[in-house]
Order: sequence, then C-alpha cells, then structure tokens
Amino acid sequence: NITSIDQEVVQATVTGDLWTIPTADYPVAVVLGYEHRADSSNFRPDTFLSSGDVLGFNAGDVTKGRYSVEEIFGEISLPLLSDAPFAEDLTLWGAARSSDYSNIGRVSSFATAINWSPIESLKFRTGYQEAVRAPNVNELFQGQSNGFPGADDPCSAGGITAATDRALCVATGVDPDAVGVFTQANPQIEGRFGGNPDLTEETSETFTIGLVWEPTDSLDITVDYYDIEIEDAISVLGGGLNNTLDLCYNEIKDVNSQYCQAVSRRGDNQVDVVNVLNANIGTIETSGVDLNVYYSTDFGFGLGGSGSTFDVAFNSTFLDTYDVTPVADLPDRVDVCAGSFGNTCGSPLPEISWNLRTTLNTGNWTFSALLRYIGEVDDDQIENNDVSSRDLPAPSIEDEYYMDLTMAYAFEQGLYVSVGATNIFDTEPTPIGDSAEQANTFPSTYPLFGPRVFVSASYKF
Repeated sequence: NITSIDQEVVQATVTGDLWTIPTADYPVAVVLGYEHRADSSNFRPDTFLSSGDVLGFNAGDVTKGRYSVEEIFGEISLPLLSDAPFAEDLTLWGAARSSDYSNIGRVSSFATAINWSPIESLKFRTGYQEAVRAPNVNELFQGQSNGFPGADDPCSAGGITAATDRALCVATGVDPDAVGVFTQANPQIEGRFGGNPDLTEETSETFTIGLVWEPTDSLDITVDYYDIEIEDAISVLGGGLNNTLDLCYNEIKDVNSQYCQAVSRRGDNQVDVVNVLNANIGTIETSGVDLNVYYSTDFGFGLGGSGSTFDVAFNSTFLDTYDVTPVADLPDRVDVCAGSFGNTCGSPLPEISWNLRTTLNTGNWTFSALLRYIGEVDDDQIENNDVSSRDLPAPSIEDEYYMDLTMAYAFEQGLYVSVGATNIFDTEPTPIGDSAEQANTFPSTYPLFGPRVFVSASYKF
C-alpha cells in the first residue's frame, strides 16, 4: 500500500502595536494576514488489499483528491485595565477569518474572548466563537469500502416494532408474508462507507467560561465549562447504519427518501447492503466541564547527587450532555448519548473520565505512573428506546481503572531508554454480547490485553 499526503502553505502576516490605553500597561496589538493552503492525499492499496484477499480486512479502495483555500484573517488584543483595584488585568480579544474554498466556496468565522484577573493569582476567562470546518480530503474522496456494524432489521421478526411501516418493508423488497416473521440471518449488516464530494461545511457555535487559579508557585488549577453546537455535522448517512434503517422504516417512512433508497435487499428478504456514505447530518450538541490540576515541587536531594522534581497532573472531563439530531428535518428526533454506548451512539461516552499522572525526575532517571478512569456507561437503547435493561445482554459497561508504569534513563551521549508496563491491574473489558461490536467490546476505549511490557529507545544527534 502506498500513501502520500501533501500540504502546500503560503502565509504572510503583519503584526504591530497601535496605541496604549491610559489605564493599561500594554498596547493594543493587531495581526493581519493572508494564507493559501492546498491539501492533497493519495492512497493506493496493493493487489491483495484491493481484492479483499487480506485476512481480517475488508477490501480497500483508492482515495485520491485535492482542494485549496485562500484566506484573509485578523486578530486584535485590547488591554483595558492593568494594576487597578480588582483588575490586575482586563483584556478583550477578537479574531475574524474569511475563507474561499475550491470545493465549498466562501465561508467566514469569528471569535471573541474576555480575560479578567482581579488579582495576580486568579484569572477568569470567557469566550464565544462561530467557526467553520470544511470537509477534509478523506471525507470528500475516500474510496468506498464495506463494513459490518451491528444493526437490527426493522422488518425482521426480532426488529419489527409498532412504529414499523409494513407496507414500506414490502416496497423495499420484503415478501408480504415474511414481514415481521423472517429471522435476521446475521446481527451484523453490511454497510458501504466512503467519501462524498458533495459535502458542505460544518458550522459550530462555542461558548466557554472558566477560571485559572495559581494559589502558589507550585499549584495550577483550571476549570472550564463548555457548550458546543455543531450544525451540518459530517458523519455517515443518518448518523449510522442502524439509524438509517430506523429513519427509513420507523421515522421518515417514505420509500423515495435517501434513507430508504440506501437500503437494498436480497431475494431471501435479508438486507444485502446499506449505503451510508459520508453526509451532512443534523446537529451535535455537547456540554460539560473540564477540570485540570497540576502540582510540582522540587527536592534538594536525589540520585546522582542532584536534586529531584516531583509532578502530579490530574486531567478530567465531566460530560453533561451529548445529544445528536441525525436529521435536520426531524428536530424532535434526538439521540441522547452522554453516558451511553451502542448501535446509535457508537463508542462509549462516559459522563466522568480522568487521568492522574505522577512523575519523579531525579538525576538522569524518570519514574512515572499513570492511572486512568473511565466511568460507567449504559446501552443507548435504555435511554433512547425505553428498552428494559433486563432485555439486553449487556445493559451497561462498568467503570474501569487502568494503571501504567514507566521508568526511563537519559544517557549523556543522547541515548534515551525507557521500559514500562501497561494495564498492570490486568483489567479486562466488559463483553457486550449481542450489541454486535466485532471485538465484543470497544478497543478504541478499553484495552483488549492484560499487562504488557515494552522497551523503547531514542537517540538525539
């Protein structure tokens, strides 16, 4: 397989100070600029992969495409107060950008923020941003390939509900006498995934508010609340294969809709394939709180007769909402995904997750321990489809802890060697049974293997 990725960038900026407001210590600063970018990507699979003759992989297709953009942008920093009562610093900031893409046309974005420090050790900050994300080369031009996600056929005996349009099942290829009677042959349904050159841009609105507190030279604490709404989000059609089937048979109920047109069946009533190429779907709304704590202290003793530094870093996210509206025309159809996993929401989105890392640097040695926590999540059918947990093979995935240890030594000649072990508690992922993930869990979230030892080395010339 051969992959080539090229990016061409030309940028010019002008920076300068304008004037100083009498109540501030720093001048008004501006940045004006122009940028040209061109991104291209080319993936060419070898004969074996393109023919599907590699065990464990679906056939791969060529990805090839290019787009360019011309941009002008500006930023301004406006200090208003310095060394004033209850205002050690008060600064406004703003930015704007106009972009002309070769594929989606002209778009614009802007951002604004306020930073206020009533005292030197405490800073409050808030910001608002309207941003644009253009589809990338893979989203536009990725070659089509097949996958097999878990899904329920709404026309089968196990998938039919009171909301299912039985006439629609017949119109899409099911024998009239088989509707709600035939057995779905496989809990995984074949889907065709890939790029879509007709994609348009995502737009988003982001609001943040938070604080930075440094009570001592050794301790930093940051707390930030965020609220993000993304419109025309780029994802697979309908937000997923299972969603596409549900939208066709239980929601839209129109044989000419793009969701029903995406479904093709075989003569035995089974779904043959569902075409869920990339598409601009509805909206994604998420909010939560990020809490980060960093502590560092020095000691006058250590290995090799030198001092030591001990660091503790705690990074956490508390997810409040993660709501997906897969179809803009159905604003009341909202998939609630915070604290859930499954065919609708995909990979787990725990409401609480955090990392705690401790590091000791002494002499040429570094010792580090990382403790990771992933909160409990529930099958999304409980929240979104009112399914009883008693009817699910794995109604929840319990919270998990993972511990990694690392030891490293820096040689004087530029050689750096580290050795360590991951998942030393031998934490095993919770099997999810008929939820139909091919690995019976989510490998991108939960490590599949028990303790593993690694050794690595690098050399700096």
